[in-house]
Amino acid sequence: MEQLLLEILSLDAYRSISYYVCHLTLPLYRHFGGIKWNGTQNYLKPLVTETRQLIERSGISQETILQHLANDISNSSYLFVAQAILVYAVPIKLDDMQRYNIVTRQTSLPKDIHIDDEILACALVCYVLDGNRYSEWDFNIIVPEEKFFYPTNDYHLTKVENIDFRQSGFIFDNKYYLYNIFIDRKPLHAGEPIPAVFRIMQDGVDISKADLLFRLDERLAIELDKAEICHYEFFEKFYGPSFLFSQTRLERAKNITVHYDPETFNKLLMVIKRDYDTILNEEFWHIEVEQLPNIAETYKPKYVLTTFVHGKYYPIRKAFRHIDFIKNEYSIEKYKQKHNGCSNSDISIDYYTETKDEHYKIWCIENIDMSEELWYELTLVSLAPKYKILFNEMLEKI
Repeated sequence: MEQLLLEILSLDAYRSISYYVCHLTLPLYRHFGGIKWNGTQNYLKPLVTETRQLIERSGISQETILQHLANDISNSSYLFVAQAILVYAVPIKLDDMQRYNIVTRQTSLPKDIHIDDEILACALVCYVLDGNRYSEWDFNIIVPEEKFFYPTNDYHLTKVENIDFRQSGFIFDNKYYLYNIFIDRKPLHAGEPIPAVFRIMQDGVDISKADLLFRLDERLAIELDKAEICHYEFFEKFYGPSFLFSQTRLERAKNITVHYDPETFNKLLMVIKRDYDTILNEEFWHIEVEQLPNIAETYKPKYVLTTFVHGKYYPIRKAFRHIDFIKNEYSIEKYKQKHNGCSNSDISIDYYTETKDEHYKIWCIENIDMSEELWYELTLVSLAPKYKILFNEMLEKI
């Protein structure tokens, strides 16, 4: 397996695609976050085609590749990529537990299941690119490798007209160029579709009457009809179903969803557990929302405190009958394992405090029907600002 990975890294197409991927600024495993496969991205196709050939020549089994992706502790997100592959790359429907057991080596991949070769190769390419990011940020290396199609001045800038700014890049001459990595892409105001610098520029000057020059490196360009241009918030879904109240589809007794901020790697965890109210003779769900801050290696305290909001949701009533606010305390060693969420760790991401004292309840309201909107508002105001967007993502409110 290691030899195969080295061969992918040594492919001629790898370096330029790695440079392009780095300018996307987002991890590639996000391509496996949807409920269906949308095809290999155009910029990855040359590398995926060659990787399929390498896999075939290597003789390495699909099961070996799948399980290698899932069990790399340096990038636990691929545990969920591996499970996603078993959703849309095999002809047989497997449930959550079957998929999890296969990718974590607890059971074998059934002999009659063949994984779609392109999807598996694409996942392996994404895994290699995510794990080996372009890092040669030396202009003495970068500049000689840049490719320019249009006339440039002495500083490699090209005069452009009729430019269409987007969030992650711009459209010029029927091509979509990713912004240079040194351009901050965050908007001036939440929800705006272009970076702040270009919003300010557009508002402050008539660009059509000015000379606007850009560094048009063709390595960052793709034909417009092949480009995938979309707007995204600066937070990313990690894995798990969205919570849509009574419309939520729960495949298991316990369902885990994680969203995270790719800049800080802070995570927001939601655990949904089925239960039954014997007094009301009605099914209800425990809805647990917990902030999981990323802890630096230099963190000195022995314990980590997290914010935890628990609710009991009755889907038939479309109401909550219990909401409480809690602070959880974890030892630093166990918390780091919890935050990492690796499949081969004794402590998973939904690990719970060991004593009631460590599950420090501060307020609770219960035994009355409370609206979905009330639970949403109480939970939202209980979260720190950076987690509010993650929470809204979970509920598909953004």
